[in-house]
Amino acid sequence: MIFILLGVACISLGILFYVYLGYPIFILFLSLLLPNKSIRKARITPSVSFIISCYNEEAVIEKKIKNTLSLDYPKDKIEIIVISDGSTDKTDEIVKQYDVQGVKLIRQEGRLGKTMGINLAMKEATGEIVVFSDANAIFHQDAITNLVANFADHRIGYVVGEARYNDITETAASKSESTYWRYEILLKTAESRLHSIVGGDGAIYAIRRVLYKELLPTDINDFVNPLQIIIQGYRGVYEPNAICEEETSGRFDKEIGRKIRIVNRSFSGLMRVKAVMNPLRTGFYSIQIISHKLLRWFAPLFLASFWGASVALSFFTWQSAFLFQAITLVSLIFLACSYIGYIFSGDPRLWPVFAFPYYFIAVNIAAFIGVVRSLKGSIQTTWQPVREADSSPGRSLTLSIVVHVCLILLLILGFSLFEQATDWSLISLYILFFLSLTVPLYVYFGYPLALCLMKSKDTTKKNYSNVLPSITLLICAYNEENVIEEKICNSLELDYPADKFKVILASDGSNDQTVALARLHEDDRLLIIDYPERRGKIGALLATVPLIESEIIVFSDANTMLQPKALQLFAQDFLDAQVGGVSANVVLKNHDTTFGASESQYYAIERWIQLKESQIGSIIGADGGLYAIRRALFVPPSANIILDDFVISMNVAKQGYKFIYDPEIVATEKGSSDHFAEFRRKTRVMAGAFQALSQYEGIPSMGDGTLFFCFVSHKLLRWLVPFFLPFLLVSNALIVIVSPQSFFFMATLCGQTIFWVS
Repeated sequence: MIFILLGVACISLGILFYVYLGYPIFILFLSLLLPNKSIRKARITPSVSFIISCYNEEAVIEKKIKNTLSLDYPKDKIEIIVISDGSTDKTDEIVKQYDVQGVKLIRQEGRLGKTMGINLAMKEATGEIVVFSDANAIFHQDAITNLVANFADHRIGYVVGEARYNDITETAASKSESTYWRYEILLKTAESRLHSIVGGDGAIYAIRRVLYKELLPTDINDFVNPLQIIIQGYRGVYEPNAICEEETSGRFDKEIGRKIRIVNRSFSGLMRVKAVMNPLRTGFYSIQIISHKLLRWFAPLFLASFWGASVALSFFTWQSAFLFQAITLVSLIFLACSYIGYIFSGDPRLWPVFAFPYYFIAVNIAAFIGVVRSLKGSIQTTWQPVREADSSPGRSLTLSIVVHVCLILLLILGFSLFEQATDWSLISLYILFFLSLTVPLYVYFGYPLALCLMKSKDTTKKNYSNVLPSITLLICAYNEENVIEEKICNSLELDYPADKFKVILASDGSNDQTVALARLHEDDRLLIIDYPERRGKIGALLATVPLIESEIIVFSDANTMLQPKALQLFAQDFLDAQVGGVSANVVLKNHDTTFGASESQYYAIERWIQLKESQIGSIIGADGGLYAIRRALFVPPSANIILDDFVISMNVAKQGYKFIYDPEIVATEKGSSDHFAEFRRKTRVMAGAFQALSQYEGIPSMGDGTLFFCFVSHKLLRWLVPFFLPFLLVSNALIVIVSPQSFFFMATLCGQTIFWVS
């Protein structure tokens, strides 16, 4: 019996891991590893039929029509069709007011559903390309232009744009839905690069009209129609520059009802077009549709199987019982958080620790209900906008009773487990092991994934002004005779107005030829300060910054060489008043050794993380090789601080300004090729990190929100990883000694041993 339950638990967990983490990692890895399938885009203007589906949309339909009429696309090449599915409000009257501007109203009597309405509208459509949209989706001006550009490639059958959620009042429900949607966009981007995006988006997607096949009333058009196009041998791609904005319902219950309807109809549609799951017909797309949709719809079944098997295994007396007791207890905590989320789901201030578990459980329940209804032949064909006033009663008494009874049963189960788990020493080892394992996994995998899911801010550079700020390039140097001439020449050759640019070389008591070589280069823009005694880099910096009067200070190391346009790019970033600091893209020139190549790969990952951090707020710590700040925002660190670049940049971010990473500002620097030199440098960095913590310099507080979250995830936990790794190894070894028959712990111990030995 134990082996059967263990098999169920392992298989279910494996599938769940694949659905939520394995497939995203797999698809992202392949999209980076394999060459992208190129799309031959061109600026074309084929005739377009723009179809808006609506039912009782009087609140938004006029705004939608005005938005569509104002889009940047030739007016003689676009026809607008509004299909009203038996609306009973003033939707039709509003649409008729725009008849003189070419807006065509098609009324479908009898409330037959959106799909039947689209079938009717397609018979009237004349455009080469058909764009589908919802009444509440507001398009950006160039959305249609960007959509149709992909159809210049004859292999493209449908194109899906990017729907962004833009709620006036962010609730816990809208935040949860937005996070889920960013996760979906991540998958769609990777899928599009490899083959085709799975499904469309009713808010914004386009097809070739000749590829449309009449749908059944039970079909969901933005899912089944793309499947039909794939079967015909065409690709479907994601176009991130074709953007529309819409609001979520802002309520959990409405979003869950919408997901039940979507899964219910999508599963039915997939079963009708089963050929897309045949790899002989659709190739790699078959893997995508099974992994992205089918397995996810059945995830509730695997989730229940895993939890059920884990609970059962936790009550058996065997070697690994403690492991499943721990899993069950963690599951209980997760379900308890979900329950709290359920109770307070109407509160817009609901904490994410409760909102996300509730959303996860609710979405899985919705998927289960949708699939079961579909298998029973009960398929919903009509819909009600989630924005409509809810005419249905609140949560039923029966549902509330069921939820409360389930919670009581879970508490009883939890107490039973605590009573059974009497060997607290082994439980402590399990807790220590999984804690020590979770921290590194989160730092190196979880946090980057979280950055992808977090809502990005607009980081597009804008030309706010043609007036360039004054800039001082500050170089603190000690015994840099090997590179100082190259550095001075590089600095003076930078492309920036001479009357707004100055270079200051602060020699920190150099006793070689650094100052003498620098003085060979006479230039009005160059100021050399030769401090007689060595006081450390931070000492030279603190003594020199008060002498600077320019608006911007650029800090640079002596061995970092800037590209000619670097200062202009810095200046362009600072034209945004919200930007307080900018970190550059310092490229290491040390690919000639294996160690150097590894270091370069590490920094490439760091740059990617900084880019993502820039998109949500501020980076955590600038690159000391080259970064810039507003002079007015400089907060002097302590005279003994080691990580001056970290503290200075974080002090800027703590004042409420953005400290961004600009990949276009490129500089080169020779990195370490010696293991011991790099080890000493890393040791110094770690010492500086804990010094900053102990002196509380540059450290954000919890009140800093996203900045604090990124600091903890990117820096604090990473600084602690070296301490968790030995605990991971020791706890793993002790568990194997106590439970030598545990394959999981034996395998992880072997893996750790190989890691440490290598």
